[in-house]
Amino acid sequence: MAEASTERLGFKDQILSLDKRFWIVNILEMFERFSYFSLRAVVAIYMVLATELGGPQFSHAEKGTIFFWWAGVQCIVPIFSGGYADRYGYKKTIAFSTTLNIIGYIMMAHLTSFGGFLSACLVLALGTAFFKPALQGTLAATLKKNNASMGWGVFYQLVNVGGFIGPIIAGVLRLMDWQYVFYCCALIISMNYIWLFFFDDPSKDFEVSEKMKHPMGVFVNTLKGFFRPRVFIFCLVFSGFWLMAYQVFDILPNVIDDWVDSSGVIKMLGTAFSNPYIPTLLAIVVAGLFGVICSGTVFLSLRPDYQKIEDNSKATYVFIGFVFWAVFFFVLKIFLAGVLLYAGSALLAIISAVLSWHFKISAKRLIITTFTISAISIFFILKDFFITSAPSLVQLAKDGKQVNPEWMINLNPALIVCTMVFFAYLASFVRPLTSIIIGMLVATIGAFLAGTAVLGWICIAGIFVFSVGEMLSSPKKSEYLASLAPKGQSGLYMGYVNFTVAIGWMAGSLFAGNYYEHHGDKVNLAKQHLINVVGMGKEAVAALNKTDVMPTLATKLNMSVLEAQHLLFDTYHPEKLWYYISAIGLSSLFGMLIYDRAIRWYDKKHGNV
Repeated sequence: MAEASTERLGFKDQILSLDKRFWIVNILEMFERFSYFSLRAVVAIYMVLATELGGPQFSHAEKGTIFFWWAGVQCIVPIFSGGYADRYGYKKTIAFSTTLNIIGYIMMAHLTSFGGFLSACLVLALGTAFFKPALQGTLAATLKKNNASMGWGVFYQLVNVGGFIGPIIAGVLRLMDWQYVFYCCALIISMNYIWLFFFDDPSKDFEVSEKMKHPMGVFVNTLKGFFRPRVFIFCLVFSGFWLMAYQVFDILPNVIDDWVDSSGVIKMLGTAFSNPYIPTLLAIVVAGLFGVICSGTVFLSLRPDYQKIEDNSKATYVFIGFVFWAVFFFVLKIFLAGVLLYAGSALLAIISAVLSWHFKISAKRLIITTFTISAISIFFILKDFFITSAPSLVQLAKDGKQVNPEWMINLNPALIVCTMVFFAYLASFVRPLTSIIIGMLVATIGAFLAGTAVLGWICIAGIFVFSVGEMLSSPKKSEYLASLAPKGQSGLYMGYVNFTVAIGWMAGSLFAGNYYEHHGDKVNLAKQHLINVVGMGKEAVAALNKTDVMPTLATKLNMSVLEAQHLLFDTYHPEKLWYYISAIGLSSLFGMLIYDRAIRWYDKKHGNV
């Protein structure tokens, strides 16, 4: 990490003390996560999607195998690529990884065979494996002890801005054509080429030792650092948490799609929107967040890493602010009504930009103006949209329509965007390991609640609880390992962060994929029921299209499809998978408690307190 400072700083001072390079590297990560989570939000559904609906129709076991190798490349390679990022430079490494990611997304759009799609996932995984250590190495090299907790928290929050917007866009694009999702991801990540021009690489200031000047020396030093007992045991113990956490993103979307009845969520929203006060209040909240995003982007675009905001020309920030507002508003216009309002608001923005230039409005006032224009403009459209959608939402609920799984899970990044800085500030008052332990307990409770739910609101409550636990634990792993890194080896130690994810993600993918294939997948259980209970022939069942299995079962049982779903759930108990997953999470929690006690004893004995 950067030079340490023991002086405790307040909330505002911690933010203002962040290094100049901190902001650009956060933008790079935000765009990378924007593209990555646009894919990850829907890829678990896409891989098992029926061929008649445009999917490759892999089994859950095949999906688990893909995730196994994906996890292996994405999470084990960084253990070594982190050292090479330190050696050859973070900027070059990020450029290389961005190119690999683009290739991977385009391959996914066109390859639907098991081998082809697996190879596309591995190319994407390799790109991510080189990206993360370089980026996190920059953060570790620029943060200080008295702002590290806040820095990692802000980083985690901005990461999830992309993680929040991505699934929304992917959820809309996949309804048009699945290929649009992959093309959009490639386009978004390519934006990082632009930001790299502004990136001041901190690794150029490192003094490279002789053994690190050669590739083999990097490899040997990587293994030496990794097998430090304090590092290796931490990674091993924490892996159980990541087995549980990654199944929230890999198998929970399928669980929601198969078993969770979220029509009640739609009905409640429709009923709520029938009251004009609730749409107004919700529109105010969302418009405020939209205004913060717009004005925040203007602030970041003014290059606070490079110069003071006041040193920019008026034309620079007027142009950047207006263009961003116009483009973002145009995207919303595609999905929302209000052509006249859009035209009027655009004219207002043009007038505002001209007046800002003519009267030399300060940067601070322009940021406030950007917030005001964007928030007011979107408020009226959202309010009208919420009110007019009420009758259709009620009807959709009556028809048994469900909320897209990716939109429910998107509550996770939404909460992180809105509350991460708050939780990071709270976590700054406790040791990293203490925060990790508390977070692991909370996250385990949330994962169990979400995974065993059959009603939409209970599942949403579980995702909410899990997200709080994640915010208390996940950012702290980076802070903890960064605190162990020798100077000049930040990228290497940030690579170790991924090993703990690797074990959990790989083991969880194989276990959950195979278990769900035989004991959890709704279509497979319906086929089993048709053969063993209804008495339908195996050949006749095998000949059914995937989308016809549940309607056939419902017809044979003289039930609705939803009633047949409830019958299967009560008969075969697919929720038992989450008993095992949560038990692993608790085992990891107890292991971390023992590790924490052992570390405290060791440090006290050797005077390292």
